[in-house]
Amino acid sequence: MLARGGFDDLLAARDLSAPLRAAIDQARRYHQAVREGFPGFFSSRVNYDVAQGRNAAGHWRSGVLEQSWRVGGATGAEIAALEVFRRAPERRAVRASTFEVYGAAMVPPQAIVAYRGEDPEVGPLAKYALIQNHDSDTT
Repeated sequence: MLARGGFDDLLAARDLSAPLRAAIDQARRYHQAVREGFPGFFSSRVNYDVAQGRNAAGHWRSGVLEQSWRVGGATGAEIAALEVFRRAPERRAVRASTFEVYGAAMVPPQAIVAYRGEDPEVGPLAKYALIQNHDSDTT
């Protein structure tokens, strides 16, 4: 999910699931620790990978794996969301996802395709982004 503003704006969404809310809060705390540890830190974009699931004993675990302050795998979704925000200034949040599919791919018709073709090392490959409304309707 992408939101105008910062982490607090993102957490203000009412329809967040408990795992998603936990992931956003963990990313926010990680980001705050970076700012405290590196005074003057600035990044025009941030992306945190959070893994969630149950361990071998069945206990719920969730944590930030890594940060990205550069162009990367989520960039297609981020750019698509920025385009939605530009076209619709009233929008406060957008659900966006990126996909990298190996082999024969059924790319949805509403997808924003960044690449679809034959990679010389991995074979058929498709990279695309999908945007959904905040209420999960596809736009």
